[in-house]
Amino acid sequence: MKGRGRLGGRWWLAVSLLLGIGVVGCAAGYARYMGKSLGRMQNRDWAGALEKLEKPSGSTNLFLYRVEKGLLLHYAGDWQASNNQFARAERLIDKNSTRSVSREIASLLTNDAIRAYSGEEFERVLIHYYRALNYLRLGALEEALVEGRKANLRLADFAQASEVKLSYKNDAFLQYLTGHLFEAADEVNDAYISYRDAAKGYAAYEKEFGFTPPAPLATDLQRTTRHLDFLQEWQDLQARWGLDAYASKVPAPTVGTVTVFAESGFVGRKGQQELSLPIMENENAAHVWVVSDRMVSRYHNPHLYHSGKVKYWLRVALPVFEPGRSSVTGVRLRIGDQVSRGWLVEDLDAIAAKSLQQKEDSILLRTAARAIAKWVATKKAEDENEFLGILVNLFGAGTEAADTRSWVSLPQTIWMARAAIPPGTTSVVLEFINTEGSVIDQHAFTDLETNGDGPLFLSWRSFR
Repeated sequence: MKGRGRLGGRWWLAVSLLLGIGVVGCAAGYARYMGKSLGRMQNRDWAGALEKLEKPSGSTNLFLYRVEKGLLLHYAGDWQASNNQFARAERLIDKNSTRSVSREIASLLTNDAIRAYSGEEFERVLIHYYRALNYLRLGALEEALVEGRKANLRLADFAQASEVKLSYKNDAFLQYLTGHLFEAADEVNDAYISYRDAAKGYAAYEKEFGFTPPAPLATDLQRTTRHLDFLQEWQDLQARWGLDAYASKVPAPTVGTVTVFAESGFVGRKGQQELSLPIMENENAAHVWVVSDRMVSRYHNPHLYHSGKVKYWLRVALPVFEPGRSSVTGVRLRIGDQVSRGWLVEDLDAIAAKSLQQKEDSILLRTAARAIAKWVATKKAEDENEFLGILVNLFGAGTEAADTRSWVSLPQTIWMARAAIPPGTTSVVLEFINTEGSVIDQHAFTDLETNGDGPLFLSWRSFR
């Protein structure tokens, strides 16, 4: 009877754990629920997309809900409501930075998707880009400038707190945007500093992401250094980063100009790949982190276990980046007979792929440790009771899933085009082109007010 009581207690524990699989599955599958919302988003049915957006019951995926809703409200033209959602998402980042001990333990028993999601570094920074655009639409240039300043200060904090060394430490595009805003506010010295930092950031982009810096940046730097009489600084920057101010002549973002930020496609998502990792005959699986560290090494150097005897193959699931599918390879502005070329200023696919790659070993280490712990628990359960062992094994297999959460409604790329607006212009046409140079999407900005006291900043999203 005593044995039965002990078994009954373990039976109850095992069943409770199995029931927990459903909870974990809901946490891991948030992106799955975005399908209907994204479908309506592609049709520019913002109200329908918002209606299909499901608010999670807990805090695990609340950050995602806030940023997805904030972006939909931005496209719907409800600028203030959008900023309110992004502000709430920002507060969640700070709140989630203090990790819950119970959730950390639970993630070691189940999978990483039970941890509260606070976004990848680039996702957090893009909150400030959209907030800046919202403020520009609200006619609040100073508030937009605040967002530009905050973006890279926050990014520096994120990079310092990261468990791994990241290439994405400075968002060149946000620095470039901030330079535009400073120049629009006639703060040329601050504009120069932002353009300089953008050039430094784009140099890093070229090295880390294979990203060619936008040519107009050189023109902007040369113009602001001349205005400030920083001739030596321009020569130094030109030599350091190979800048060619004659590659593109664009007007300053001041009165009588329009700058359009054109977004295209959907950013790539995280998918799941399954791997089998070996525990060797001479390894003590009870030393979980030691064996996990060896598994990371063997993953990169599979020949290491060929000379030894494998005791057991562990199945693990890891996130893998799946690139976006945008057909857009360029943009241009058409103002009457005038055509102005656009330039790629942010490649979110490249940043997202590199960020995940650099976190791969950290994710693999944690995943391997969890798989080993589950396997050890299964063996112990089998030693006590065969049926209990089956239940524990089912729990381990049922909860093994990669954390594939991400801000899925973001664009794949962001382009920028800037042009002078002839007097009397009331319409500007933005064209999206493919590799053949054919226009595959376009949008006409109409009823433009070009007699204001500052430049126009506009944005548009193509889902092609």
